[in-house]
Amino acid sequence: MSDRHLQLAVFRLNDMCVGVQEGMDRFLPTASLEKMPGVEATFTWLRKRGVRICLLSDYDRDDTRLLLRRLGWSVDETGTVQEIITRQSEKDNPVRLAQENAGLDSPGLCFVAADTPRLLEQAFAARVHFALAICNGRHTYNELAVAPHHAMLDSLIQLPNFLLQHLPAAGECPPAKPRTGGFSLPRLRLPRPLSRR
Repeated sequence: MSDRHLQLAVFRLNDMCVGVQEGMDRFLPTASLEKMPGVEATFTWLRKRGVRICLLSDYDRDDTRLLLRRLGWSVDETGTVQEIITRQSEKDNPVRLAQENAGLDSPGLCFVAADTPRLLEQAFAARVHFALAICNGRHTYNELAVAPHHAMLDSLIQLPNFLLQHLPAAGECPPAKPRTGGFSLPRLRLPRPLSRR
């Protein structure tokens, strides 16, 4: 994979990347934290391929930074993640905001891995290339299945294999010259079209 196919990955921090001890959201300095299986390996895999990572947090900036510090995750250009969007549920469309903050030329250079129907709807509205429903959060499989998505994964551990299966192989699909000049990106293979139900 190269950055001409994907440049931004957007993940929901709460529940999908890290679990906070139940009932302890207001006590983050002492709450027990659980990194979800495969999350750090997935971030490392994406960063090695030049993909920026943005986390959507339900917490405010201070609580999010505290949580990330406790996890040992840094936020900078060479860190674990490159950006965080806090209080994401209060934003009109945090996925679109992540795309704008990353300065993407095309929304198709972004994918979203989310565990809520709301974020999958927002990914659909932001016209991302992949909207992946991850089933290890608080929402059930059935709740996620009716939201717009390209595929459903049991956990983030499956994400690298999914991307390898659906991205053009090296040397495949050379860019074609559009009428307006310049080059267009090859379309990525999708398991099925993204559509509203």
